[in-house]
Amino acid sequence: MKKHFLQFTVFAFYFILFTSAIRAQTAPPQELNKREADLLELVKLDKTIKLDIRYATADNFVGKAVYPESRAFLQRDAAKAVARVHQKLKEQGLGLVIFDGYRPWTITKLFWETVTPEQRKFVADPAKGSKHNRGCAVDLSIFELKTGQLLPMPSGYDEFTTRASPDYVGGTAEEIKNRELLRNLMEAEGFTVNPNEWWHFDYKDWESYAIYDIPFSKAENADKTKPKPEIEERKEWKKFFDAADVTGGIYIYDLQKNKYTIYDRQRMNKGFVPASTSKIIHSLIFLDSGAVADENEIFKWDGTKQRIAAWNKDHNLRSAFQVSAVWFYVEASKRVGREKMQKYYDASNYGNRSTNGFGSAYWVKGNLLITPREQIEFLVKLYENRLPFSPRAISIVKDVMINEKTDKYILRAKTGWSDAYTPNVGWFVGYVEKGNDAYFFATEIDIKKDEDAARRQIVTKNVLRSMKIIE
Repeated sequence: MKKHFLQFTVFAFYFILFTSAIRAQTAPPQELNKREADLLELVKLDKTIKLDIRYATADNFVGKAVYPESRAFLQRDAAKAVARVHQKLKEQGLGLVIFDGYRPWTITKLFWETVTPEQRKFVADPAKGSKHNRGCAVDLSIFELKTGQLLPMPSGYDEFTTRASPDYVGGTAEEIKNRELLRNLMEAEGFTVNPNEWWHFDYKDWESYAIYDIPFSKAENADKTKPKPEIEERKEWKKFFDAADVTGGIYIYDLQKNKYTIYDRQRMNKGFVPASTSKIIHSLIFLDSGAVADENEIFKWDGTKQRIAAWNKDHNLRSAFQVSAVWFYVEASKRVGREKMQKYYDASNYGNRSTNGFGSAYWVKGNLLITPREQIEFLVKLYENRLPFSPRAISIVKDVMINEKTDKYILRAKTGWSDAYTPNVGWFVGYVEKGNDAYFFATEIDIKKDEDAARRQIVTKNVLRSMKIIE
C-alpha cells in the first residue's frame, strides 16, 4: 500500500509541477536562426476569400471570443499559396472560407489550459508552440460562391471526434468528395493536412519561422522595413583601385548603423550578370529542393574538357562552389527545372529574376542581372535567415561560403567572373561577422586581363582593413 501511495504521490507531484510550469510560462519559447515574420492578410490578396473567424465570436469550443477582430494572416508564401487554391476553386464556382490562420501564442496557451487532457491532441502544447503561432497553419473549408453556403464535410469545424480525421471513412460520398477536393488542392500547393483535423493544413516552410505572439493590430507591420539607409561616398577609395590597376566600385553596408559607405555611386544601382556569385542562391535552391542531397553528394564529370583545369573532375557542392565549377551548377539546375528555379527567384526577389537561357550557364551570359545594392540586400536576408529556404539549406551554404576565419571574425563570400562582356564582369560579394556586428560588401570591377581577377579580393580586403573590419 505504501508503495502504491508513493508512486501516486510522485506522479501527482510531477503532474502539478508540469502544469504549473505551463501556467507560469508567459512568453513563447525562443528559437535561434529563424526568419522574421512577414505576415499578409488573406483578404487583401483576394477580396472574394470568405472569413468565418470563429475565435472572434463565442461560436467556438472556448465559448467566448478570444480574438479582438475577425482577421486572418499567414506568412507571405503560405498566403499566396492559399490564394492560388482559391483561384482554382473559383473556376468551379467555389471558394475558400477561412476559419483561422496565424494565431498569437497567448491564445494557444489559453486553449491548452481550457481543454481536458483527453482533448489535448486537438490543440498545441504552448511549451512547444504551434504552426499557427508561426503563421504557417490555416484552418479552412470550401463554400459555394453563388449561395455562400459551406460544402458538406464529414464533421464540423473544431469538432473533437473521430469524424474530424482526414482519413475518416464514414460520412456520405459527397462529404468525402468535398474533403478530398480540398486536401488535393492544398497538398498541390505545399501544404500537409493535420492527422486529426481535415480542415487544418500546415505549410511546408513552417520550421523556418519562429513562434510569434504578435497581436493582429501589429501583424501587418511584423516585417518592418528599416528607414532609408545613410549613404556616405568615399572618393578617396579610388586609391585602392589605382593601386591594383583596375576600375570598379565597392559598397560596404554596416547593418547595425544602417549605413552604406561606397565608392562609385553610378554602379551601385546598375545591373550586371551575377556570374558565379549566383552560386549562393543556386546552392540554397539545390539543397532546399532536394536536387542535391547535401554538400558532399558527388556529381560525376562527363569528361568534357572545361576551360578551367579545376573543373575537369568529379565535384560535390562544396568543391564546385569553391572553384566555381560551372558544369556542376548547370547540371544541378536541370534537376530542379526552370519552373521551380523561377519560383525560388521570385520568392527571394533575386535581381531581375530572369531565367532566360535556362539549360546553360545563363547567369554568366544571359539576361539575369543584379545590382551591387541588390547583392547586399540578398546577403542581409541570408545572414538574418529571412530567405525562403530551410534552416538546413541556409546552414550548409553559410558554412560553404567561409572564405576566412579567425578568432575575431568570419568572412563569408563568393567571387564571380563573366567573360561574355567587354570588359569582363568581376565580382566579390559577401559579409563579415565580427562579434555582434555584421558588415556586407559587394565589389564589382572591370576585368580587362586575367591577372585582374585576383584583384577583386585584394581591393575588397584592403578597403575592409582600412575600415578596421578585418585585419
